Formats: sequence, structure tokens, C-alpha cells
Amino acid sequence: MICSRTRSIIAAFTLSICSCAPWQKSIQPPVPETVVVEAETVKEPVQTGSDMRAVRWYLLRAQEAQARGDITSAQLDLDRAYRNLAELEASDSIGDTTRATQLAIDIEQTYLHLLPNLESFSPDSPLVLLLQGLSKERIEDFSDDASQIIRIHQLSLQSDMPIDANARVAASIHFFQTRGRQTYTIWSQRSGKYRDMIWRVFKEMDLPQDLLHIAMIESGFNPNAYSRARAVGLWQFVASTGKMEGLEQTHWIDERRDPIKSTHAAARHLKSLYAEFGDWRLALAAYNSGRGRVRRAIEKAGTRDFWNLPLPKETRNYVPLFMAATIISKDPAQFGFNEIKFEDPFTYDQVTLPSEWPYVDLRAAARTMNVTETILRNLNPELRQSITPPGIKKPYVLRIPVGTRSSFIDRYGRLSSSQKAAVYQYEVQQRDNLSNIAQAFGVSTRTIIAANSLRNPNRIYPGQRLYIPASPNAGKNNRDLSKTTYTVRQGDSLSQIARRHGIALNDLMTWNTLSSGLIRPGQRLTIWTQQIPRNQSKSVSLSANERTTHTVQQGETLWGIARRFNLSVESLKRWNNLDHVLIKPGQVLVVGEQQASSEYTVVTGDTLYSIARKFGLQVEELAKKNNIALTTTLLTGTTLKIPTKVAQ
Repeated sequence: MICSRTRSIIAAFTLSICSCAPWQKSIQPPVPETVVVEAETVKEPVQTGSDMRAVRWYLLRAQEAQARGDITSAQLDLDRAYRNLAELEASDSIGDTTRATQLAIDIEQTYLHLLPNLESFSPDSPLVLLLQGLSKERIEDFSDDASQIIRIHQLSLQSDMPIDANARVAASIHFFQTRGRQTYTIWSQRSGKYRDMIWRVFKEMDLPQDLLHIAMIESGFNPNAYSRARAVGLWQFVASTGKMEGLEQTHWIDERRDPIKSTHAAARHLKSLYAEFGDWRLALAAYNSGRGRVRRAIEKAGTRDFWNLPLPKETRNYVPLFMAATIISKDPAQFGFNEIKFEDPFTYDQVTLPSEWPYVDLRAAARTMNVTETILRNLNPELRQSITPPGIKKPYVLRIPVGTRSSFIDRYGRLSSSQKAAVYQYEVQQRDNLSNIAQAFGVSTRTIIAANSLRNPNRIYPGQRLYIPASPNAGKNNRDLSKTTYTVRQGDSLSQIARRHGIALNDLMTWNTLSSGLIRPGQRLTIWTQQIPRNQSKSVSLSANERTTHTVQQGETLWGIARRFNLSVESLKRWNNLDHVLIKPGQVLVVGEQQASSEYTVVTGDTLYSIARKFGLQVEELAKKNNIALTTTLLTGTTLKIPTKVAQ
């Protein structure tokens, strides 16, 4: 696996560090001494960070800064360009991978122009920079430094990994003490968050504890680290190696980014490498450049001595860099790292999401726990979108802040759909194709293909259900809910209680954290019902020509229909002459007035679905009101009629 991004320090080593996959020779065209930038003003992108235009904008601005000799600004913008590219990869938003790869190469090449003038590296600089920076160390200057060699030998006795006291390792230590000083400091601080977890996994797998420092030089302990080879996570797995080690990668999740899952995968991978080579130096080299390259080097040289193998420069730098990071960690103060403040350990609670919840919106979930979405995303870095993966067979296990489990389960289950992100479930109709469905929802066909893992996008069929990600529009048409308690009586069943109160069975189970339908007499159940203000509870009679109707679908309840149309259950019962809440599929219900309506003018970016959500409507209502199909593409300036409902 090309481990192209070790986080700042390793970046300076060599142009393409490889970790867990065959090494590929970097193609580096001659670098001119001056970067020529066109004499035009680089305009700020419309949405910084939203697409690759922002990446290119930061790159061009960095090149402008370099041309005028502003090295600091150039470095900052190159870091921003790389960070934006990483964010696009994290959210599965890179459509043109060829263009993205070229941008990553251009960023690295521009960074290389800065290298002679850089006094230090940032913790998130591309790996290539650190490796290249290390390559500038004069090994011969350290061959006679007896004191440093002795120090390395003494501290190596504290390590459970083989550490060689030689000039190559001494040069790597010197690099960390000088231009890589800030980087090593920040990496060490970050290590506090994950080291206990990593040590625990390695102990379970009977692996040396100091293998921890692979994650240090690979990613700087950043689970969102990203390389131009599209290697990601603490252990910088490329897609193929990740899949080989059982890490799932979809539009919704990328387990390479999960610290715990990827650490287990790294442990399996390292154990396999050691089983093959029987020497940790060779196993490290194979982690970096691939098994095949190490095998061929051994065969060619006729020796298994790492220091005498014809390996790529990147790999020859990688192993001593690992040894240097390990040695410094044994006594940081002895090497000038006096005040390292370690981050707090990675702690969390876990909750298995109820099967009744199709997905969880992280923004809405965060509000129920009084935390930010960022906190939830940091606990669950494998999540690529703002929701948990919808429609999965096995309930998803979500990490949440310690002490928030009760509030989350209690509050999230009571949120209305309008308070959560929209992930539409669309049933494919006759003559549908992905293109017209994508236009209707205002998303790309690639998004639909990725969200549903469609192997053949040309083969969709009527009745097939597709998940369509959409932007959330929280807070629309929220209704106050009042809590009541029901005591189970002899002979009661959950389904009977749900029908009696006009609520959905899965809602009843969710509110009471029930995993089965078993209940017992005397058990108290929580039931949430709409609380309609008195000034909205007046009786309303509707004439025949004013009525809007709804045909009951399989699985619907009177309470659910009332919520959908922003009505009270009592109003529905009154308008439809119902003396109970039992309804059946095919039954036609009056749900409001028909003739009252307002108008809305379509603006750029609108879709039928976004407009319906904006006005708290079902998209079918809006389409029917305007005599258009669900997949109609709306033209800017079109006037739509917006149905309004009678007061309750």
C-alpha cells in the first residue's frame, strides 16, 4: 500500500512512501527554480471546500505567494489545498479521481519548490515532504557521533522492537530535533488519544507494543489523514489492502478511518508480514513498499540484512525513521522534547441503534445530547455522511459521548422526520432511469449509484427502492408532544395498544426501548401524543368541494397520517365520522381543504422534493396540485401552486 502521507514528518522523507502495497516509482518531471503564475487575480471559489475548484484555488494562490517570495503564506495555502482534498475524499465527493490525483501531485510538486526554504513542517504536510526533507540529512555527519550512537543503544534496550544504533537512525533523530521538531511534538501529543487502545489490541494479538509508532509516522495519529494514493486512516490503508483485511468501504462508511477497526486490521496485516519474513525490519519494509518488492530485493542481494538490500529510497528512510520515533519516545526530554502534553484517551459510550430507526441523523442526534456534530463525527470518523448508513441488515453501533446514552435514546426517538436529515426512499417507476431520478432530487447520478452500491446503474427496475441523500431542512412544522403513561392490562398486546391510541407499533416500541413484542400486565408504557393548543382545537367542517383526501397505505396509522398533514387525530376522526382510530389500507380519508393555495416561484437549485420539504408537504401533494410528475425537472422562474391546509 502506498503510504503516501504520514502526516507531517514522514512527509519530508521521499516522494512516495508505500505502506501495505507495492511501491510505485514516483514520476517527477524536472522542477524549475521559479514557478511561473499567470498574471491574473486568483478569485476565491464560490464555495470554499465544496469541490475541487477550491483545492485548485488554494494551489494557485500558493503558487502566487511562492512567486513573490511569501513562503509562509504559500505553505499555509498548500496545507489548506491538501486538507480540502482530504475532506472531499472523506465524504465520497471526488467524482473525477484522475483530476484529484493530478491535483495532489501538483500540490506535492509545488511543496517541493518550497522545501529548501522551509524552516519546519506542519503536522499535516504531505508525507513526500518529510521523506524528502530527511533525504537531505548528511548521514556521514553522524557516523562518528559516538555519544548519540551510545544513547540509541542504551534506549533500544527499553524497546520490544529491534533498534539499530547506526548513523541512519541518528540522522533521523536529528531530523526530528530540527525541521521536524514541531511535527514530532504534535504527533506525540495526539498519540495520547489512541495509544492505550492500540496497545490493548497489540497485546491481544501478541504483537510488540512499539509497533504503535507505525501509526505515528504513517498518519501522525490523524484518522482523517489522506495521501495522493488515496490511502487513509491511522494506518494509511489503500482501498485494496483495506478490503483484503476486511475493512468495509461504501458511500456511507469507510472503516479504514475507524481507529479501532483499522487497528485490528493493521495488527492482522503486521502479524502476517512478520510470519512471512521473520524479521521486523523486513516486515516494516514490506508494510511500506509491499511484500513482492522485499522478496525480490532479498533474492537479488542474496541477504536478509535490511541495511544491505536494494530497496527504494523511501523504504530505506522509512525503517530508520520508525526507529528514531521509537527511541525518542523512550526519553523525550533527553532529545529536547520537554513538555509534551498528551491528549485525553479515546473514550465513549456505544449504543446499538434500534432496528426501527432506518438511520440516525448526526446533526439531530447531537442536539439531543447537547453536543456538536463535530464531537459525534470525531467519535465516528468512519461515517462519510451526516447520517448512519441507511437500510443495513445489522443494526449500526454508534459511538456517543460518555453519559449521553439515556438522553439520546429518549429524545431522538421522539423527533419528527422534519427534524432529521432527509434520506428519501424512492420507489422506481415505469420508464424511470437514474438520470431523471437524479434530476428530480437535485443530486448527481454518481451519488445515487454510490449510495445504493449499484453494480450496474443501467439496470434498475420498477418497484426497486433507492436511497436518495438530500440536504436536511430541520425544524419545519415541529409539533409539541405530550407524554402519557399507559398501564398494560390482562390480554393486551402491543399491536392492540398501538391501534387503540392511533400510533405506529414501531414508535411504541422505540419510545419504550422494547426489543420484542412481549409485555406483561402492570407494565407501564410511555406514549407520546400531539398536544394541540386550545386556540387551534376548534371544530372545522368542510364542504365536499373543499376537501383534500388521502388514501390509506399499508402500515399507516391515524396518528401517523395526522402527523404527516399537521393535523390532530381528533380533527381527522371528526371530519371522517370515525368513532375509533382503526383504519385499513385503501380507505379514503379527508385530510384538509383543497382550494386554498399560495404560489411559489422556482429559483436555481430547487427541486420538487426540496420545495415540498420547505413547505412541510409531501412531494406527492405538490406534484398533484400542479399536475406534474415526481421526476419533473423544474425550470427557474416556474410558478407552482402550494397547497395550504385548513386550521384545526
